[in-house]
Amino acid sequence: MTENVVYTSRQKEAIVSLIIEMINADRKVTLEELHISNVINSELGITDDIFRVGCALDVIYAIQIVKEMNDEQKLNTGLLLTRIIDADGDVNDNELSLLAHICNETGITQLLDMQDEQEQ
Repeated sequence: MTENVVYTSRQKEAIVSLIIEMINADRKVTLEELHISNVINSELGITDDIFRVGCALDVIYAIQIVKEMNDEQKLNTGLLLTRIIDADGDVNDNELSLLAHICNETGITQLLDMQDEQEQ
């Protein structure tokens, strides 16, 4: 899905910020998480400049940027975050809580609920 979704530089900075927050949510950074984040950075065309800004970006501001994305971008961003959670095979309550918070704040949860309703 990622290769078909286009993001602005500002949106990519927000994604970097959220991925870093997700990697650190369980207070341990694994090689698998770093590998997946590097793969995502490559898929999205994250430059060194975008990465640097994303590292410094406040998570609350990053969530606000995601909130302003279109539905396809939001859903894909949620998918990217789940890839980080799944990377090391050790799903943690802190990661799930962070994901739930991001999804609730940005409208991703509502989009997923709408998709579920349409499929029924």
